[in-house]
Amino acid sequence: MIQAATAEGRLDKLKMYEAEIGACQKALNEQLESKKKLFPRFYFVSVDILLTILSNGQNPELVNAYMGDCFDGMEFIMFDESQPRPWKNVTGMKAKDGEVVPWNTMLKLEPPVETYMYDIERGMQKTLVEILETAKSNAEQWRLEQPREVWLEDYNAQIALLTTQIVWTEECIVAFEELESGAESAMKENLDIIKKRIGSLISRVRDLTLSAELRTKIITIITVDVHGRDVVDDCVLKKIMDSTNFLWARQLKFGMDKRPGYKEDPKMEHQYCQVTICDWDTWYSYEYVGNCGRLVITPLTDRCYITLTQALNLLMGAAPAGPAGTGKTETTKDLGRALGLRVVVYNCSDQMTYRTLANIFMGLAQSGFWGCFDEFNRIAIAVLSVVSSQVRNVLEALIVYKQTNGAKSNFLFMNAETAEDITIKTTVGFFITMNPGYAGRTELPENLKAQFRYCAMVVPDMVLICENMLMSEGFETAKDLAKQFMTLYELCKSLLSGQVHYDWGLRAVKSLLRSAGGLKRADLVAPENLILMKALRDFNIAKIVEADQSIFMGLIATLFPNMEADVILKHDLRAACCETAIKAGLQTDTGYIDKCQ
Repeated sequence: MIQAATAEGRLDKLKMYEAEIGACQKALNEQLESKKKLFPRFYFVSVDILLTILSNGQNPELVNAYMGDCFDGMEFIMFDESQPRPWKNVTGMKAKDGEVVPWNTMLKLEPPVETYMYDIERGMQKTLVEILETAKSNAEQWRLEQPREVWLEDYNAQIALLTTQIVWTEECIVAFEELESGAESAMKENLDIIKKRIGSLISRVRDLTLSAELRTKIITIITVDVHGRDVVDDCVLKKIMDSTNFLWARQLKFGMDKRPGYKEDPKMEHQYCQVTICDWDTWYSYEYVGNCGRLVITPLTDRCYITLTQALNLLMGAAPAGPAGTGKTETTKDLGRALGLRVVVYNCSDQMTYRTLANIFMGLAQSGFWGCFDEFNRIAIAVLSVVSSQVRNVLEALIVYKQTNGAKSNFLFMNAETAEDITIKTTVGFFITMNPGYAGRTELPENLKAQFRYCAMVVPDMVLICENMLMSEGFETAKDLAKQFMTLYELCKSLLSGQVHYDWGLRAVKSLLRSAGGLKRADLVAPENLILMKALRDFNIAKIVEADQSIFMGLIATLFPNMEADVILKHDLRAACCETAIKAGLQTDTGYIDKCQ
């Protein structure tokens, strides 16, 4: 080994090999960079996956396995399998949650791979545009022969929800116009219509024959509908008579209009969705997200939406900050879903370099996606100093684009070492989330802070979230039940012992409410407070230690008085547990045996 390593000329050969490997690596990076510029979604996949995609570019079937890495909601595309292999004719797409959306127009894929991947992206968007037009034109049937709870079965979840929001906006605007014309009861009548539609959806969601996909779709629409109901209810209570009032202006509003100057539709054959909040507006981006559900919209969510969108309006980044579990990242992602935009989330660490971040920023700028950088203040201070100039570089390109009215869309992105000539898309956005006060976090440089607009995220309104989710699960008396539910959890948090496995937070609430929804659908006759009491007791009793059981059951009895009936003890199961324990030489502890009810 020593002789081989010290042979004459060995060092020169190793240096030559190193230089050749370096030249190969440089050529490969340049090749990959050229492909990324042609299809910017390639910036967000790993080098290994990108090489696999490029090497199999002649066979779309093999590339299809990596479609989920390039698209947020799409798992793979569907081919016309009646044709001989290799299949190249695309007939639809399937979401990661299982939802299937057929395409109106078949697309034939022709290499190179970056070209037909771009065609798939445009085909996805064109399909959603066409489905939305059809859904909107058929929405008039809600008042006629086909109610909404039946109408929504014909459309994918994303478009069904978007159409619902468009109709809600239009009906509210009409109500404001009627108010100005002297019809004092216009908004109240609109509220009655909204409540009736929500009630129909709640009745539908209790149907045991619903598929999981359809139930998720209905729950998503109820979630957003309840917020729309609350907004209209506020307008009625506060006697808002004018659509310029801030209570209305601060809401996300959706409308349909022609899109002038849109190069993908020069003949203006289609109508597109436009989204407005306060004085900021944008066009819906038609990124397919599947049937993934939506967050409950609370007053905190509203404030966060306003801050994030106004940051974009000012051509700045946005920085939701607050303790863990307050919904910083999820709210950003949910706003992206509302706008049909892909949000790329990165968990930051001190291992990230300015080269890594430069690559991400170039991808975001050219694709127009949003980048959400979780715990951004974990990045090393030396890297953040360079990142500041990189972010500023992109934001200045946006300013130039706006000043020239879109005439100058190319700019030089300074990568600290080189300058890359890339194209900017105006929908790009930078969002950073931070947990203040944690060990190992870096204070952001002042020049970086100045480029972001901050939003304080505090504890969300758990009662409102609980009420919304109860309604989504089919409960009609959700308002009172939500107060009882959260009162119990607050008392448990303060009165029970601090066991490590106890969880009284939002995740535990969501899990229990899903269980309560199942009990509700299994027994539509039983009182709703009895069903919730059963869910709270049965879901939690298994994790309550014996010392806390009497306190917990006392709280249940206090909050749900006279609800002790209909408690069926499974004596056979208890006897079997006792018998098994004795045979195994174990003690039959009554406290633990009772958990088998």
